Amino acid sequence: MAALTRAGNYIRETMPKSRLGRWALYAVFGASALLLAAEFTVARMNLSLVTTTCIPLGLYQTEGNPYPLHDGELVQVLLPDNTSNPAIAEALKYHWFMRNEPWIKYIAALPGQTVILKPQGVWVDGKYLPNSRIRHWTPGHTHRVIHYPYGTYHLKTGQVWLYAPGNYAYDSAYYGPVSEQHILQKARPFWVIPGSQYWLKKGD
Repeated sequence: MAALTRAGNYIRETMPKSRLGRWALYAVFGASALLLAAEFTVARMNLSLVTTTCIPLGLYQTEGNPYPLHDGELVQVLLPDNTSNPAIAEALKYHWFMRNEPWIKYIAALPGQTVILKPQGVWVDGKYLPNSRIRHWTPGHTHRVIHYPYGTYHLKTGQVWLYAPGNYAYDSAYYGPVSEQHILQKARPFWVIPGSQYWLKKGD
């Protein structure tokens, strides 16, 4: 009881005397409480914050076991940390994505499907993926971007082709198909900003 009394006395003694000072302190406490509540909600509801414009910015909810996989499905994926892949090595070097950082992507193609990669973009079983034209430079022409070799690819057992529709999206058109073992969970939009995947302007 004495400890609580001392704590109360300390708070009263250190509390700002002016009304403005007290309101500022209340605002700080309130903002801290809101941040803690937001972090708790995000963790409890399995929400992931997407801040890149590969897909619309916002919150995505992960939903556990992704199997069986379906093309066109939104998934959480951990991109391979494979520096023998030149595109992956380049992305890690320039921090386009970080090691052990999950991403949200679409599955564009599964084993048995055919992917055609051209300068104009990506076709899956003859169907064009919107806004998939290869970008040769990062925004502002800062770095030349390595892409997967142009050609026709018949996906093998265990392979998936990842896709994102945003301007300057980084997907399998650049690093190639990945193992389905890198697919972590299903995902779905929870609260997103429609159209934000096109905010970065096409520079080339």
